[in-house]
Amino acid sequence: MSRVLALALLAAVVPFPGSVAAQAIPERPEDLRFAPSVFEPPPVSGLRFELGNGLPVYVVPDRGLPLVDVVVALPVGDRNEAPGEDGLASMTAAMARRGGAGESGPDELDDEIDALGARIQASSSWGRTVLVLDSGSEALDRGLELLASILFEPRFDEARVEQAKENLRVSLLAEADDPRAVLEREWLRLVHGPASPRSRRLTQASIAAFDRDALARFHRRHWSSRGAVIAASGDVDAEALVARLDELFGGWEPRPPEAAEDPKGLPQGLPVESAEPAAPAAVSPGWWTIDRPGTQAALAFGHRGALFDSWDDPGRWALMLLAEILDGPGAVSRLRSRLQLEEGLTYRVLTHFSLDIVTTATDSGRNRGMGEFRVFLETAPESTVEAASVVLEEVRRLLRDEVPENEIATARQSLLARLPLLFDRAEAIAGRYAEDELLGRPHEYWAVYRERLLAVTAADIREAARRFLEPEESVLLVIGGRKATSRDRGFDELRDALGDPRAASG
Repeated sequence: MSRVLALALLAAVVPFPGSVAAQAIPERPEDLRFAPSVFEPPPVSGLRFELGNGLPVYVVPDRGLPLVDVVVALPVGDRNEAPGEDGLASMTAAMARRGGAGESGPDELDDEIDALGARIQASSSWGRTVLVLDSGSEALDRGLELLASILFEPRFDEARVEQAKENLRVSLLAEADDPRAVLEREWLRLVHGPASPRSRRLTQASIAAFDRDALARFHRRHWSSRGAVIAASGDVDAEALVARLDELFGGWEPRPPEAAEDPKGLPQGLPVESAEPAAPAAVSPGWWTIDRPGTQAALAFGHRGALFDSWDDPGRWALMLLAEILDGPGAVSRLRSRLQLEEGLTYRVLTHFSLDIVTTATDSGRNRGMGEFRVFLETAPESTVEAASVVLEEVRRLLRDEVPENEIATARQSLLARLPLLFDRAEAIAGRYAEDELLGRPHEYWAVYRERLLAVTAADIREAARRFLEPEESVLLVIGGRKATSRDRGFDELRDALGDPRAASG
């Protein structure tokens, strides 16, 4: 190809400088403007199936590669643990996979999964337990059989249980020297109270109580098909897969015979009071410190999270935008702008808002929980007080002033721009709609997502701030040496809002 022809072809696809008017770059990120983003979530019709026992299954075929992903999710987790059972939900999930299943001992099970070129994992968190099968399509049938065996017939091999307990003991000892772990433990206690399920932590005593009988008992009580859901994606024929799943999982009982509930229908181990909406204030508000000298200090600021009766609560949509403005991952983040870009007080700030839904119907006890609003950052000890005062100032500003329209528009567009990423592949689509089922979130939530965000006004955001932010009823927990509470800039503001710093038990 001649040089002239090559340049001509290049000119056809790449404008030369000056051929397109340069777009002015604004001085601040909140002044950025984006083209309207209009995304329609993929329709759920044709993706949802039911097994003979009513268990919902979402299947999204993708023949691009000979791989299949199958997830079984149960609405069971830490919240189902009774006092003294701390960590039992996670231990049960881990040992269901690692402790053998059906006729296979743990080593045999590991070897067969490896021979298939597959992977099966099981884990548990606050409100859910998931079992995941990743397999080649040719090995899928046997992989599903092994998955069902782990789900229904875990052996909880005693030697594997003892090995896992020893590993937990070592990890727990290491946590005592980890400032972040200490901060997390004490934060939960101060915000939620020592009796809350959120505050219960793994201890040497709870580890000692783990044995095969305890794991098997938790499995019998809580691992049922009630509220469970299956998501599958990859190189599959949907109808053929559902037929096979029905053979393996269609007889799964919705409630084990041993399961017990209290009179209000709450799952065993979940306190009745956690079902009632609560004010966001922390249980033990104030300025708390943990004396751990070091080259860095860390702090957490916030209180209990908002609770909503509906996924479509107008305050929830407003709070989503408020969270994005305060410290979202998009172009607008007041905390990141102040703490990192303008004042250089930290290299990382993380903010979390819970947007939990509370339901009172007997069949929806799985959705109850108590979340939180938390700002976490690390900084130099001598900068801790100033950094904390900036956080307090920015939270108060949301209560005091309406957010400018251009800032709202940028935050809204950031949220809308991330929406397609939630449905960007077959695995994500199946998982998202299955999660809807697990959480009781209507599929229509995604269809109205853009419309609801567009309807939020500056007045709505300020009302959400007044409804859900309680800076004077918050916990400020600082871990660091004496410099972390020195009388630097911002000390008086923090003391006026939260009182004098007090020693926490961490």
